[in-house]
Amino acid sequence: MTKNYSRANTGIDLNLIPVFIEVVRCGSMAKASVRLEMSRPAVSLALKRFSQLFAEPLFIRKGLYLEPTEKALTLTHQLEILLGNIHDNISAINLSENNTLVQNVPGLGNIMRHSASSV
Repeated sequence: MTKNYSRANTGIDLNLIPVFIEVVRCGSMAKASVRLEMSRPAVSLALKRFSQLFAEPLFIRKGLYLEPTEKALTLTHQLEILLGNIHDNISAINLSENNTLVQNVPGLGNIMRHSASSV
């Protein structure tokens, strides 16, 4: 049986993860908002919602900047590995599904398809 990790079942909005990672990388919500092409208030709200998932703070405010705590740095590293694995798996699936070579016939376009294994 497949586990369902949807937001409805876990209470975790996975869309918050890239926002958290970008704030860690940039050190400020303003810079992260530019890189994510989001409004500053939207980044602030997303970071607040993500931070509420944890008992201890993820950032320490240093003037205009946010310094990630050790927990935030560890979490970022783990999340980047997980997102990389997701990306790699999706790429592998796409490659296996699209593993056909298209032969371009002059004047007729791409009409002949051969699987890569038969070429």
